[in-house]
Amino acid sequence: MTKLRTLRSRLLLWISAPLLALWVMSTMIDHDVASGFVNLNYDRALLDTALDLGRNVREANNQLYLDLPQPVIEMLISGEQGRFYYRANGPVGEYITGDPDLPNPPEEAKEGRVTYYDAMYRNEPIRAVALRVPVRPGSGKGSIIVQVAEKTSLRDDFARQIMLRMMVPQAVLVILAAMAVWLGVGFGLRALTTVRSEIENRSHVDLSPIRDANTPYEVRPLVQAMNDLLSRLSVALAAQQRFIADAAHQLRTPVAALKTQTELALRQVRDGEAKTSLQQVHAAADHAARLVNQLLTLARAEPGSPHSVMRECINLAALARETTVEWVPRALNRVIDLGFDDTSVDAEISGDPFLLRELLNNLIDNALNYTSSGGHITVRVLKEDILATLEVEDDGCGIPEEEREIVFERFYRSAGGSPAGCGLGLAIVREIAQGHGATATIRSGTHGRGTRIVIAFPALG
Repeated sequence: MTKLRTLRSRLLLWISAPLLALWVMSTMIDHDVASGFVNLNYDRALLDTALDLGRNVREANNQLYLDLPQPVIEMLISGEQGRFYYRANGPVGEYITGDPDLPNPPEEAKEGRVTYYDAMYRNEPIRAVALRVPVRPGSGKGSIIVQVAEKTSLRDDFARQIMLRMMVPQAVLVILAAMAVWLGVGFGLRALTTVRSEIENRSHVDLSPIRDANTPYEVRPLVQAMNDLLSRLSVALAAQQRFIADAAHQLRTPVAALKTQTELALRQVRDGEAKTSLQQVHAAADHAARLVNQLLTLARAEPGSPHSVMRECINLAALARETTVEWVPRALNRVIDLGFDDTSVDAEISGDPFLLRELLNNLIDNALNYTSSGGHITVRVLKEDILATLEVEDDGCGIPEEEREIVFERFYRSAGGSPAGCGLGLAIVREIAQGHGATATIRSGTHGRGTRIVIAFPALG
């Protein structure tokens, strides 16, 4: 599975990687600088000690000796950096004083006055300086070699401390820079968040262009591409709606004529197979007429239709009461008790009266088709906070829970559905509801029997 990454995390990665690389490079450079500084400081300390020892070498009875008390020598070769090792050799290499096993200096120390070198002493690496000091200037007796050495581990520890003191602040700066980038990118991406919010808050019927007045220059091509897509989608939906509407209009006339002709023929034929066939033709023509009318209603309710945006303030309770009264005669013919709940309250919504009547017509018609003789159907309007709710409840066979979502799909018919249905009634209901910013849900009826379809509209006031 591909791991999803946010744009912010990618930008942070692209910016933090160079910062980390610069931090590593800076650490390497700082290491060289710190090592050079430490070596220079320690080498100077070695040389100072060697000079102090060399100035106190004396000659008596043709013998060389160090003219300093032992406590003074101990104080001299002990410093903040640690203990020094030292040795002094005469002009011909004879031992004078100090640590006799200290490694001999390289040959070039006999030529130069000051020579630094590295060696091993007592199984540890050391850094040493060899200072050539004349016995008596101008006497021609040669020079003595004063050696002073110390362990290199002292230098390494000191350089490491300096590195840590330099690396930690730099690491903190890198972390703070990454945090600043994270916050800065977040503020910079607010333009995309604004565009996303505008799209999320839109109804599915709103295909108007997205505003790009306040969007950054880099985001405008994306917004323009989306606006172009919305424009092409609007044209495609309009063409589809025109096709459905034109086809339905073209079919309405011949279907109506077919119904009329079959009705006339049925009046002339009294019995026999011809009458049975004509009755089947008439039923099929009636079914086709109903399908054509529902297709016209669906085309009008779909997004992009000019009728789908006609809005006015409507008293939902009054509209529901009037529509319910119109269906009472058909309910009586089927011995079904259809009524409007007197406990309903007035609730005003913004909508299209024609489409809302079609919504309720489909709900009542659907309830009549699935309710047996002697059953009950109740229409009611409730108001809860900011919602105005239209409910149509019956005590029919009900809808299984696993089918309560797919019954809203077009041309879906349940296994025990009415043969007179076209599979478009509830699809039209949801389309009209969504066009009004409402939700359509199916619940169980009172005492778990039958079906209760709830349409929740945003209420006015």
